[in-house]
Amino acid sequence: MQKLSLARDSFSHSHSMASIRSLEIERQPMDMDMLKSPLFRRIILLFGGFGLFCLVVLALVSLSVVPEAQAGVSTLRWRMMVAVTVLLVLGLSLLAQLMHGLIVRLEELTRATELMSSGQQPERMVVESNDEMGQLVHAFNEMILNVETRSVELQANQQRVTRDNEQLATVLEAMVEGVIAVDPDERILLANTAAIQLLDLKAFNVVGRRTWESIRVPQIHELIRLTLNEDQEQHRMEFAVPWTESTVAVVASRLPGIPCPGAVLVFHDVTDLRRLENLRRDFVSNVSHELKTPLAAIAAYAETLLNGALEDGEFGRTFVGRIAEQSDRLNSLILDLLELARIESGEHILHVDAVDVNSILDASAEAHQAIAQSKQLTLETASDEECLYGQADAEGLRTIADNLIGNAINYSRPGGSVYVRSRREGDWVVFEVQDNGVGIAKEFQTRIFERFFRVDRAR
Repeated sequence: MQKLSLARDSFSHSHSMASIRSLEIERQPMDMDMLKSPLFRRIILLFGGFGLFCLVVLALVSLSVVPEAQAGVSTLRWRMMVAVTVLLVLGLSLLAQLMHGLIVRLEELTRATELMSSGQQPERMVVESNDEMGQLVHAFNEMILNVETRSVELQANQQRVTRDNEQLATVLEAMVEGVIAVDPDERILLANTAAIQLLDLKAFNVVGRRTWESIRVPQIHELIRLTLNEDQEQHRMEFAVPWTESTVAVVASRLPGIPCPGAVLVFHDVTDLRRLENLRRDFVSNVSHELKTPLAAIAAYAETLLNGALEDGEFGRTFVGRIAEQSDRLNSLILDLLELARIESGEHILHVDAVDVNSILDASAEAHQAIAQSKQLTLETASDEECLYGQADAEGLRTIADNLIGNAINYSRPGGSVYVRSRREGDWVVFEVQDNGVGIAKEFQTRIFERFFRVDRAR
């Protein structure tokens, strides 16, 4: 172990000596480069000239006195001391002047550097010589120019980034869809107003908090974890928000990068879409049933006639009449569908004019008297005024009256009554149809204006 340590010491000593020798070798070119320095040559020439001047002065002083007498030697010494003092003063003055120039330039560079470090823009310095100090000043001026250029570029980039951020914020706030961005730790980085409203979040404490602290929907937490941990780029989900009674569809997308830097969630409020889809399904079901009923009746009557009832005159005419009734009913349904299509397409034009509401109600009631009597119902009309004029579309008003009176007759029990009344209330004309039929449950009253809606789905 001692031999090994000695070997290591000798190796380190030899290594250090080699390092010193290499450092000396490296310093030699630097010492040779000093001879090429303009400032170094300037100092050498200055002190060389000063030394030569000193020698000349001392020689002149020594030659001006003959050293034969003791008095002459004293005078020579005195003159030599005076000459040396004058030369030292001149040398120190020259050296001070040279150092003063260097110190002044260094102080100017220091002040300019301090201005740059404080964020201010210093003025360019004047290059007074071509020595190292002049090269330093020139390099400093180039650095100031580069800093100014980079500063202008950085300001332009900052303005562009600020403008882009403002545009992005404006776009996000104007979006109907909700947008939420999260980082890998499930911390919310961004949430626009639409997302806050859809999920009923608190705007002041959303950004910077974890999703499980702000969002009260467990499905979203599971979707975020699934998106961050799996390689699939997108995941979709649809969930109900109970406290807002809305249906929300969300698309979660991974942000590019390894590891995953986060995810973006886009929320769509599909409440109206799902409601319209349900209405469409109900509409198709109800219309299919309404069309199937007269078609089934016509097919049954026609089959009965073909099986022999056609030979019986009384039954034949009855069945043919029933077929005609069902054909009219089918035609009425088709006309209703066409009228509904025209209304929804915007092609239906209302011709609003002054019309006598009582005359339209009387005509509609008269048209339904036969059906009411066949069902043993009493159909009566009443009004506070003989002629009651209002601004309306006559054909549209007649359609409304026919629908209300027809429904009252269809859903009233035998022996009941149907009353049609009209009156004036201020600037408005009000008419109402009252019956004592089965009525509509409260939970279905909000759907009475849906297309072909029936409380009894068997119909």
